[in-house]
Amino acid sequence: MATIPRIARAVPRGPVTRPGHAIPVIASIRWHDGRDTDVPAFANAWTSDAVEITWDAPGLGLRTDWIPADDVRRTQEPRTDRPPRLPTSRGRTGRPRW
Repeated sequence: MATIPRIARAVPRGPVTRPGHAIPVIASIRWHDGRDTDVPAFANAWTSDAVEITWDAPGLGLRTDWIPADDVRRTQEPRTDRPPRLPTSRGRTGRPRW
């Protein structure tokens, strides 16, 4: 039987969006023992509250898991094809929704 990393997973609810290609992201993997680890990953699909990522699990190779959308953010590389986000009325740029 394959070893499965014990991480916080999410159950996708609602319509699933799949892009034409995987999107590079940073995922916060929440381990069963309370540790959080930021890892590079690819977002393959998402709902309003969960993201399916492919990531390199230590010692296990590439895995695909659904995790909470709050634990995923875009990479910090600046985008040149879009202007920066403008602040909202609250003075924040807001977090992009999946």
